[in-house]
Amino acid sequence: MLPAMEDSGFDTLKAARLLEAAGFESHQAEAMVTVFGSQIAGNAATKRNVYEVQTVLKGDMDALKTELKGDMDALKTELKGDMDTLQTKLDTKLAHEIGGLRAEFDASLKQEIGILRTELKSEIAEVRLSVESVRTTMYRLLLAQAAVIVSLILGLQRLL
Repeated sequence: MLPAMEDSGFDTLKAARLLEAAGFESHQAEAMVTVFGSQIAGNAATKRNVYEVQTVLKGDMDALKTELKGDMDALKTELKGDMDTLQTKLDTKLAHEIGGLRAEFDASLKQEIGILRTELKSEIAEVRLSVESVRTTMYRLLLAQAAVIVSLILGLQRLL
Protein backbone atom coordinates (compact mmCIF):
# COMPACT_ATOMS: atom_id res chain seq x y z
CA MET A 1 0.00 0.00 0.00
CA LEU A 2 1.15 3.56 -0.66
CA PRO A 3 2.27 5.73 2.27
CA ALA A 4 0.11 8.81 2.79
CA MET A 5 1.80 12.07 2.03
CA GLU A 6 -0.80 14.52 3.23
CA ASP A 7 1.72 16.97 4.66
CA SER A 8 3.19 17.56 1.21
CA GLY A 9 -0.13 18.10 -0.50
CA PHE A 10 0.71 15.24 -2.92
CA ASP A 11 -2.21 12.84 -3.45
CA THR A 12 -0.49 9.43 -3.86
CA LEU A 13 -3.68 7.51 -4.57
CA LYS A 14 -4.70 9.86 -7.33
CA ALA A 15 -1.19 9.74 -8.84
CA ALA A 16 -1.16 5.91 -8.76
CA ARG A 17 -4.59 5.70 -10.45
CA LEU A 18 -3.49 8.13 -13.17
CA LEU A 19 -0.39 6.05 -13.85
CA GLU A 20 -2.48 2.87 -13.99
CA ALA A 21 -4.89 4.58 -16.38
CA ALA A 22 -1.88 5.50 -18.54
CA GLY A 23 -0.95 1.83 -18.81
CA PHE A 24 1.36 1.16 -15.88
CA GLU A 25 0.72 -1.93 -13.84
CA SER A 26 -0.41 -1.42 -10.25
CA HIS A 27 2.94 -2.36 -8.65
CA GLN A 28 4.81 -0.08 -11.17
CA ALA A 29 2.46 2.82 -10.50
CA GLU A 30 2.87 2.37 -6.73
CA ALA A 31 6.66 2.19 -7.01
CA MET A 32 6.82 5.35 -9.13
CA VAL A 33 4.47 7.21 -6.79
CA THR A 34 6.51 6.08 -3.79
CA VAL A 35 9.84 7.15 -5.33
CA PHE A 36 8.68 10.46 -6.78
CA GLY A 37 6.25 11.17 -3.96
CA SER A 38 8.98 10.91 -1.35
CA GLN A 39 11.06 13.38 -3.39
CA ILE A 40 8.12 15.75 -3.56
CA ALA A 41 7.40 15.30 0.14
CA GLY A 42 11.04 15.91 1.03
CA ASN A 43 11.16 19.18 -0.96
CA ALA A 44 7.69 20.50 -0.28
CA ALA A 45 7.13 23.08 2.42
CA THR A 46 4.22 22.44 4.69
CA LYS A 47 2.17 25.06 6.48
CA ARG A 48 4.01 24.02 9.61
CA ASN A 49 7.35 24.58 7.87
CA VAL A 50 6.25 28.01 6.70
CA TYR A 51 4.97 28.87 10.18
CA GLU A 52 8.25 27.74 11.77
CA VAL A 53 10.30 29.79 9.29
CA GLN A 54 7.97 32.72 9.82
CA THR A 55 8.39 32.42 13.61
CA VAL A 56 12.19 32.25 13.30
CA LEU A 57 12.23 35.22 10.90
CA LYS A 58 9.97 37.22 13.21
CA GLY A 59 12.30 36.49 16.10
CA ASP A 60 15.30 37.45 14.01
CA MET A 61 13.57 40.64 12.88
CA ASP A 62 12.65 41.52 16.47
CA ALA A 63 16.25 40.89 17.56
CA LEU A 64 17.55 42.98 14.65
CA LYS A 65 15.07 45.73 15.47
CA THR A 66 16.22 45.74 19.11
CA GLU A 67 19.86 45.74 18.02
CA LEU A 68 19.27 48.57 15.54
CA LYS A 69 17.40 50.58 18.18
CA GLY A 70 20.35 50.09 20.54
CA ASP A 71 22.79 51.10 17.82
CA MET A 72 20.71 54.16 16.99
CA ASP A 73 20.50 55.13 20.66
CA ALA A 74 24.28 54.72 20.95
CA LEU A 75 24.84 56.81 17.82
CA LYS A 76 22.41 59.42 19.10
CA THR A 77 24.30 59.61 22.41
CA GLU A 78 27.64 59.76 20.59
CA LEU A 79 26.36 62.45 18.23
CA LYS A 80 25.01 64.49 21.14
CA GLY A 81 28.40 64.20 22.85
CA ASP A 82 30.17 65.26 19.64
CA MET A 83 27.78 68.18 19.22
CA ASP A 84 28.31 69.26 22.85
CA THR A 85 32.08 69.07 22.37
CA LEU A 86 31.83 71.06 19.15
CA GLN A 87 29.60 73.64 20.85
CA THR A 88 32.14 74.00 23.67
CA LYS A 89 34.97 74.43 21.16
CA LEU A 90 32.96 76.97 19.20
CA ASP A 91 32.05 78.88 22.36
CA THR A 92 35.71 78.93 23.42
CA LYS A 93 36.90 80.03 19.99
CA LEU A 94 34.16 82.67 19.77
CA ALA A 95 35.04 84.01 23.22
CA HIS A 96 38.71 84.13 22.18
CA GLU A 97 37.86 85.92 18.93
CA ILE A 98 35.59 88.38 20.75
CA GLY A 99 38.34 89.01 23.30
CA GLY A 100 40.82 89.65 20.47
CA LEU A 101 38.41 91.99 18.71
CA ARG A 102 37.67 93.80 21.96
CA ALA A 103 41.40 94.26 22.62
CA GLU A 104 41.89 95.52 19.06
CA PHE A 105 38.94 97.87 19.42
CA ASP A 106 40.16 99.13 22.80
CA ALA A 107 43.65 99.76 21.42
CA SER A 108 42.23 101.51 18.36
CA LEU A 109 39.85 103.54 20.52
CA LYS A 110 42.68 104.61 22.84
CA GLN A 111 44.76 105.62 19.84
CA GLU A 112 41.86 107.63 18.37
CA ILE A 113 41.22 109.28 21.75
CA GLY A 114 44.92 110.17 21.98
CA ILE A 115 44.84 111.72 18.51
CA LEU A 116 41.67 113.68 19.38
CA ARG A 117 43.22 114.91 22.64
CA THR A 118 46.28 116.12 20.75
CA GLU A 119 44.11 117.84 18.16
CA LEU A 120 41.92 119.40 20.88
CA LYS A 121 44.97 120.65 22.79
CA SER A 122 46.28 122.20 19.60
CA GLU A 123 42.92 123.81 18.83
CA ILE A 124 42.54 125.04 22.43
CA ALA A 125 46.04 126.58 22.20
CA GLU A 126 45.03 128.31 18.96
CA VAL A 127 41.82 129.59 20.58
CA ARG A 128 43.82 130.87 23.56
CA LEU A 129 46.16 132.70 21.21
CA SER A 130 43.18 134.17 19.38
CA VAL A 131 41.57 135.24 22.66
CA GLU A 132 44.86 136.77 23.79
CA SER A 133 45.14 138.59 20.47
CA VAL A 134 41.57 139.86 20.78
CA ARG A 135 42.23 140.94 24.37
CA THR A 136 45.38 142.81 23.32
CA THR A 137 43.48 144.46 20.49
CA MET A 138 40.66 145.44 22.87
CA TYR A 139 43.16 146.95 25.34
CA ARG A 140 44.75 148.95 22.52
CA LEU A 141 41.35 150.12 21.36
CA LEU A 142 40.40 151.06 24.92
CA LEU A 143 43.68 152.93 25.33
CA ALA A 144 43.14 154.64 22.00
CA GLN A 145 39.60 155.62 23.04
CA ALA A 146 40.88 156.80 26.40
CA ALA A 147 43.52 158.91 24.61
CA VAL A 148 40.86 160.35 22.32
CA ILE A 149 38.63 161.15 25.28
CA VAL A 150 41.50 162.75 27.17
CA SER A 151 42.39 164.74 24.06
CA LEU A 152 38.79 165.86 23.69
CA ILE A 153 38.58 166.88 27.31
CA LEU A 154 41.84 168.85 27.06
CA GLY A 155 40.71 170.40 23.83
CA LEU A 156 37.40 171.39 25.44
CA GLN A 157 39.18 172.87 28.45
CA ARG A 158 41.28 175.08 26.22
CA LEU A 159 38.28 176.26 24.42
CA LEU A 160 36.50 177.11 27.59
